[in-house]
Amino acid sequence: MTRARWLIVVVALQAGYLLAWAGYHEWARATGLVVRLETAPVDPQDLMRGDYLVLRYKISDVAVPWSEPEEGARAGRDIWVTLKPKEGFYVVDRASWTAPTSATAGIVVHGHVRGPAVKREMRVDYGIEKYFVPEGKGTPRFKTMVVEAVVDADGGMAIKRVLVDGKSYP
Repeated sequence: MTRARWLIVVVALQAGYLLAWAGYHEWARATGLVVRLETAPVDPQDLMRGDYLVLRYKISDVAVPWSEPEEGARAGRDIWVTLKPKEGFYVVDRASWTAPTSATAGIVVHGHVRGPAVKREMRVDYGIEKYFVPEGKGTPRFKTMVVEAVVDADGGMAIKRVLVDGKSYP
C-alpha cells in the first residue's frame, strides 16, 4: 500500500473515532434520564480558560458508606450514589463502594471521592462541576440556579441545561 493510502486510512480512522465519540455523548444526552439538581456556583471566572462556573451540588456531600471505615474514603476512589426524588429535585438516598446489581436500585450515578472524609461525610465529584458559558456572557446574576443533568446507562452525568431563576441560561 502506498504512503498516500496509509495516510488516508489513518485520517479516516481518527475522524471516525471522533465522530463516534461525539455521537455517543449526544445520544446519551438525548436519551438519558434527566435529573434536577439544586446548585450553587463557587468560582465564576478564570482568565486562562474564559468564563465558566464551578458548580457545587447538594448531592456532592455524601455520607461514607457504613460498610467500610472512614479511612476508606480516599481521594479518587470510585463511588456509586443512588438518587431519589424529593420536592422537585434529586437527593442522595444511599452510597456504595460497588455498583448496585439490582434493577430496583433506582437512579445510580457514578462519582469519585474528592478528598478525605470529615465526620463520616465526604465530597463527591460527578464530572459536572464545571459549566463553560459563551464568551462575553459573564457570570449571571440570580437568586436560584438549578442544573438539569442527564444520567447515561453507565451512571455518568452530563449537564443538559442550566436554569437561572427558572429560565434557561444562556
